[in-house]
Order: sequence, then C-alpha cells, then structure tokens
Amino acid sequence: MNHTRESIDKKIRINGIKLSTELVQVNLLNRFFPQDSGALFFQLLAQNQINIPFILTSGMGEKIIGSCCVAAEDIHRIKKVVGGEPKLKEKLEFIPGVGTLCIFPHHSNLKLLGLSFYLLGKQHLPLYGMASSISSLTFITDYSQLDNAVSILLEYMNLPPNHAPFRPEIHVIQKKR
Repeated sequence: MNHTRESIDKKIRINGIKLSTELVQVNLLNRFFPQDSGALFFQLLAQNQINIPFILTSGMGEKIIGSCCVAAEDIHRIKKVVGGEPKLKEKLEFIPGVGTLCIFPHHSNLKLLGLSFYLLGKQHLPLYGMASSISSLTFITDYSQLDNAVSILLEYMNLPPNHAPFRPEIHVIQKKR
C-alpha cells in the first residue's frame, strides 16, 4: 500500500475528550489473592457508598485481578474500611494523583489506539491503565499531566469546531441514609 506524506500527516477526527477529576487508582494484587477477596473489596465500597468512576477487571478463575479509580477524597475512607479486613489489607496497591482521559468515539480505529500509545509514550507520560469500551478509549495517567496529554494528542487529532476537552462540572457524592 502506497502512503503519501499527506495521508500520514492527516489528523484523525474525534468527537470529544473527557477528563476526570483527581482520582486514586486501587489495584487488587493477584499474588495469593483469594478468589472472593475482589468481591469483598467491591462489596465494602458499595456498603460504604464509595463511588467507582472507573473499574477494570481481567482474567479468569483464580487469576482474576482488578483495578478501579475512586475520588481522591475517598482514599482515607477506603483505607479505614479495608484496614479491618485481613484478606484485603496487604493485597491492595494505591496510586494517588491519577486521572482519566477518554477519547471518543474511537470508531474501532486501530490507528487512533496506536497513535495514542505512541504519542503518550514518546512524551514519557506514565500509563497506569488503559481500557476500551464500545465507543471510547480511556487512559489513566498522572492527574497533573492531563492537560499536557491533551495538548500532545490534539497535535494529531481534530475535535469538532467550538469543542474543547471537558471536565465534569458536578461531583456526585453518596450520602448515607
């Protein structure tokens, strides 16, 4: 296939970029992690009404591992809740100060995925996780680097006119009844 310089330099059209508030990533480590511990962890978060704006699990059977992101202000509540659970205490890893960057829609475009990894890696931005849904690509990186990551990506991606990356304007917090 013959690629001209013009087709290589052509920007990829996307409809939007969404940035999260500051989050903490919680990784459920799978070394000697009992199979029911993941369920216990998420059950404790639900019982304590802690929102999970991003969740990812992978694997099968005893090899299931998980990762989620929670609001930065919830980290002390989570540590307190899991501190009393011996099954969980040593099996969690916390990465503070992260944020998510969602690009949508991806239109099943592998070039968009590859270019995103290439550009973020070229700038040495840490990637703590990545997920794809039916319509978006989500990257987890340092919260302080989200605007930098957007600038890097927009050199090769086009947003619709009068559209800028957006951050949530409201923050939902669950209250105990």
